Order: sequence, then C-alpha cells, then structure tokens
Amino acid sequence: MLSLADVIIEEDIETVRRYLRHAPDLNFIDEYGFTPLIEAAIVDNTNISKLLLENGAVPNLPDVTGGTALHWAVENNNIDLCTLLLKANANPNAYNFSGQPVLVMPILRQQTELKNLLLHAGADKSFASDYIHTKLLGHMFELVGTANIVDPTNQYVEVDFEGYFLEVTLGLIGDALSQFQNHFSARQLRRYSGLAQFIVEVIYRAAQLIKYQQYRVDTRKYDFIINEFIQQEPIIIPVGYEGHAITFIRYGDIWAKCDRREDSRLYDNIMFYRVRNKRALTNEFIKQLIYEKQSSEFINNELDDILQLEPITELKIEAQISGNCSWANVEATIPALFLLLLMQMNKDPSVMGYYKTLALNFFNRWRDWNKDRALNLCIQSFKEGDAIRKACKAEILAAILFQHSDAKNSSEANRMERILSVLMNTPYEYILKNYVKVYYYEAATEEGKLFAELLKSHGMKF
Repeated sequence: MLSLADVIIEEDIETVRRYLRHAPDLNFIDEYGFTPLIEAAIVDNTNISKLLLENGAVPNLPDVTGGTALHWAVENNNIDLCTLLLKANANPNAYNFSGQPVLVMPILRQQTELKNLLLHAGADKSFASDYIHTKLLGHMFELVGTANIVDPTNQYVEVDFEGYFLEVTLGLIGDALSQFQNHFSARQLRRYSGLAQFIVEVIYRAAQLIKYQQYRVDTRKYDFIINEFIQQEPIIIPVGYEGHAITFIRYGDIWAKCDRREDSRLYDNIMFYRVRNKRALTNEFIKQLIYEKQSSEFINNELDDILQLEPITELKIEAQISGNCSWANVEATIPALFLLLLMQMNKDPSVMGYYKTLALNFFNRWRDWNKDRALNLCIQSFKEGDAIRKACKAEILAAILFQHSDAKNSSEANRMERILSVLMNTPYEYILKNYVKVYYYEAATEEGKLFAELLKSHGMKF
C-alpha cells in the first residue's frame, strides 16, 4: 500500500482525500524527510496543498534541511501556492539550517512578482541582503568558517561562508564584470572594452542556460531556446557533479576546462584542448552535461576519451583556497575567454605568452575592483547599522582581516588597513582580541602570530 507521501508525489488528490478520513494528523516528518504539505509544495501542486491546509497542516513546520513549504513554493516560482501559504500565515522570513531566508532566491533570480509578493507579506529585504552579501564576501575573499546575520526578530542566524548557487553565480559575476568595464578603475583597460562586453554576453547566455536546471523544469519544453543558446559560440558550459561545480568553454574545436579544485597547490591550470572528435559535440551532448547528473569519473576521465581531447596550452591561475567552487570556476572563465578571443584574432603561437599575461592582468584588475566594491559595501553597512548589525558586520570584517593578515600584495594590505581603521578603538575591538586569544595565546598558530604582530604594529595592546 502506498504511503501518504507516495500518493502526494503521484499527485493523486482523490487518494489523498481518502487518507485524510483516517489520518487526521498531517504534521509529521515522512519517510523522505518532509511533511505532507512540503511534499505537495515540492511537486508544485496547489490543490493538494490547499486540501492539506484545510485539514490542519501547519505551514511553518520545517523539513530535514530546515526549509518550509514556502521555501519549496518559492523554489518552483509558484505565485498561487505562495499566496495560499502566506494567507495561511506561512512565515515570509523563514530560513533553513543554512541560514538562507525565503526571499533570497527571488532576489537572485530577479523574479520581481514573487519578490514583491513576499515583501508585501512582510519579508525583510535587509535580512535576505545580509545573507547574500555574507556569501559573496566569503567567495570573493575565499573565507572559511561562519558568520552571523540578524533575522527580523534580532536573533542571530549562522551562515557558512562556503557554498553557493551555480545558477546565480553566473549572473552575479556577469553583472560585476559589466559594471567594472564602465568604472574608472578600468580606464587603462578601455582598449579591451569590446572583449569585456563580449565576455559579459557569453556569461549571461550561460546564466540563461543554467536556469532551466531549476527543480521541476521540463527542459524539453524549452528545447528550441536552449538549442539557440548552445549554437552561439563561445559557450560556457556550467556543470555540477558530486558536490562540485566547474565550467567548460567550447569555442569551435577548442575545449577549455576551468577547475580550480581546492588542494595544496598555490596555482592550478585552466587547460585548453583541441577536440579531435568534433562529431561528439552535439547539442544533445552539451545538454546532457548541463542538465543530467554526472559522475566524477565521467567528467574527469570518460569525457576526455569521448571528445578525444588533445592538450594545447594552459593558463596558470591561483588555486581555489576554500570550498567556493561555483564562484572560483565561473570567475576562471573570464581570463579563459579573454585568452581564447585573443587567440582567435591572432593565431601566431609566438604571442601566446603575451596574451596570457594580458588575460591574467585583466582578470586580476577586475577581481581587485570587485573585492574593493564588496568591502566598501560591508564597511558602509557597518557604519549605518544598529548595534546588533554592527556586531555582525564587525565579525565579518574581522574574519577577512584574520584570514588575510599575511597579505603580501599592496591591494590586500590596503584593505587590511581600511578594516583596522574601522574596527580599532571601537566597542568591537574585542573581536580582534578574541582571535589573538584563541589563535595566538591558546593555540599558538602561525596565523595567530601574524595576526598578533599586525595588531601590535598598529598600537593594539593585549
């Protein structure tokens, strides 16, 4: 006999009605880790959700990930179901065990109607924005560990610096690159504005491709649009597998692999190959890579054999420090595309070294500008926040300072100076002293020693 969860998954509303005559308790976690109402939201069924609510289902009970039915209705962009849940007093500021508020995805996906519905119901934009910006700072500065943000009831919510969404990372990086080329910091690079704009357009196309990977989207309905995107070159192919996310780039018979996997190396390589088996690079093959689950064995071994990849060259780039693979490997498409486009304009191999230098210089200039922009926003929100938000922002700034206190380049040193000028001689100086206590006096780590020396050089006494 099928369980209630199974008949909800099969969307058999008549059998659900029969179950309800004999099983009045609907507020339990089923065999899959969800409540019946969450199961109905997952399968995107508004009618079954309404039936369950009418029979006593509580809308704010969490599943095994801490998400609520509203999280799933939002994930599916189901306006009717979100409206139904909100009328039943679903919490528009609910957040899961990762600290992610309901409003985050509509903001990142630019789903205006859904975002406005949640805001009208009382969703706190500052709460969602703090989550997004904390994640972005974690990615840009490759931070490890956690930080706190504050929910609308002034409760602390823990957020992990690592991990993000491949789907929205493309859009965020595309936006940042678009803004960079129009900013004064890029004036010396204006001669490459055409290349930069082209790269932005390639990234945006990839963002359009990956959005069809959302839960419950039948990609067959969008086959014509997807094929049009795939046929435009160059193309970024975002791929997620076994908890990891990388990007490939196809440009004619050139295939690039961007995988800055975390390890002990200081540098990793973006690898460029010649595709010898061009017949295998069909639209269906590309769609399989993007929309179907892949194994590490397939991505890292079998794929090379299928395409008969022949190494051409490599581009050395800093290896990923922490587990922000989606950000690190979308970022890496910028210098990779820059180099590919220059290579297409001049195929003379003698200029390859010069082109690599240009590509990395452009990438590093953009990345420095993007870090400064994010840091400025954090410092500004620290200055403008109330006491509890100031404490949260101070915690993030201190994490950046501690994890980069041995910065060798002038840009990082500059940022450290700015953070110190904000935190020293304030009520939040205790956060810096706590780092010294834990990592210098108690644990006696090399990082703690460097941090203590930095603070001492700026006049702090312990």
